[in-house]
Amino acid sequence: MDADGSWKRPVREVTTSAGISQIILTQRLREIVIARDPETLCDDCGIEMITASRSEFDQNRRSAAFTRLVCKECRSAKEEAEKLAAAERQQRLVDEINARFGYRDLDPLEIEQLSLREVVTLLALFRNPIDENYTCSIPLDSWSGSIFSARPEDGRSRLTELWNSGKIYVHPSTPPKAFGWVANSEGDEQPGIYVDRVRWTARGQGPTGSVNATLVKGIKGALTRPWPDSWQMQWASEWDRVMLEEALAYLELCMEEYNFEFSPGDRTRNVLAEALESFALGAVYNFIWRATKDSAAYFQRGGVTRKQAANSTVGRIERSVEYALAQKWDVKIYRRDRRLPWSAVSTTLFTTVLGVGDAMTARPDDVPLDDSEDLDWEPDAADHEVADTADDEREQQ
Repeated sequence: MDADGSWKRPVREVTTSAGISQIILTQRLREIVIARDPETLCDDCGIEMITASRSEFDQNRRSAAFTRLVCKECRSAKEEAEKLAAAERQQRLVDEINARFGYRDLDPLEIEQLSLREVVTLLALFRNPIDENYTCSIPLDSWSGSIFSARPEDGRSRLTELWNSGKIYVHPSTPPKAFGWVANSEGDEQPGIYVDRVRWTARGQGPTGSVNATLVKGIKGALTRPWPDSWQMQWASEWDRVMLEEALAYLELCMEEYNFEFSPGDRTRNVLAEALESFALGAVYNFIWRATKDSAAYFQRGGVTRKQAANSTVGRIERSVEYALAQKWDVKIYRRDRRLPWSAVSTTLFTTVLGVGDAMTARPDDVPLDDSEDLDWEPDAADHEVADTADDEREQQ
């Protein structure tokens, strides 16, 4: 370089005189030469910066005035240190989670002391174990070919209830992605979990496989014996809650079909709950499908935004239900939509626990329970192929 910092010879002149290309020149220089610039130092180690090319040299000179320069070795060391710190932090998190929430020998669950909602959730969870030995549950986000609950929100809520009450624990084989640090009200970090990523095991003593298998067998046995009074009083409310989740799931599916952004709130829940008080789920499917179709047509006519059209859907359902009741209509029952398979929770409640043949057509009066007699029925396989579908309606139009 000249005294003023300019290059004495252009690169083209050097390559021409040497009879090689610029790429070959650069490769050879990197193999045999280490060029350091005494005017630019690494801000971490203080060693002169290595420059592999003229463009890098010029960039370092320009950058030195307004930013930190860090050499390749320091950057690599920093990245390795960050990876190590992250791994140590993650391991500390896993250790704390296992110490606080991990499986340990405790008294096994007393089935008759569980609520019916807890019975349904536990049976649905552990009837689909991760292996033949019932070692632990499959994380909800890893279910394939079936779903745990009609809506993910309900599934997470059910598991959180069991976890908070000490009825299920984190299995040691749970992958690290299930854990994370969360800030408490004071801003301090504390260990937390993603309930739908955890491999769960029931509370009990000894190997988790035998604990979970015994629990499943015990629940099935308890369902065939005279029920505790609490279960007799709870089944109707659990019916309502699960039916509502099924109706909400179908409404969300229909809204998505028409590209409507929709998040159900209290009004939606109230309207669908009132509809389910008077009609079977298959009839409510009918109301939902027609209302969303009419809302889509309302938007296509113009003059309203997509959001306004979406928001009109719940009102349409409400008016249709009221009119059907006033006119004493026999509302057509829709069959289950093939895009929305029955969840494990719904199948467990309606088929295994309550002995209902087809939950799309069933009403609470169809449940074969008698407070004064033993339960001597055997659960039937659900038959979901007896009614008309929204798909059939589309084909006819």
